[in-house]
Amino acid sequence: MKKRDQYILKISGSLVEVSEEIYSVYYQMARRAKHLAEKDEQHGVTSYDALDTDELLGEEMIPDKRSEPVEDIAIRALMYEKLHWCLDQLTENERQLIWKLYFQGKSQMDLEKETGVKQQTISYREKQICKKLKKLMEK
Repeated sequence: MKKRDQYILKISGSLVEVSEEIYSVYYQMARRAKHLAEKDEQHGVTSYDALDTDELLGEEMIPDKRSEPVEDIAIRALMYEKLHWCLDQLTENERQLIWKLYFQGKSQMDLEKETGVKQQTISYREKQICKKLKKLMEK
């Protein structure tokens, strides 16, 4: 590149004086971008940006194969809602037992030590509550 007295770039509509190094790097980047665009055009590569419309971005039109289907998300939300309704139908003691076993991660032996109720009784109550919840969920 030929040596100049000053180097000027147009940035956001204004002319700005820059160093020779910045000027050189700027035009190297511009040449590289132009080269890549020409190469993409030659090979038939299209940018997502080329698909942009007023309503949607181009990348929004391409399905994400790794994401969970919307139908599954909706079904899971409905199931959570129904489960919460079913849990509300339990007595306070039943709800507390389920809360401690499933949400706090306590074992039946932990509850035996905590409450003094035998582990076999806790196991029986858990099975009965789960049967009750299953019937409520099937309604």
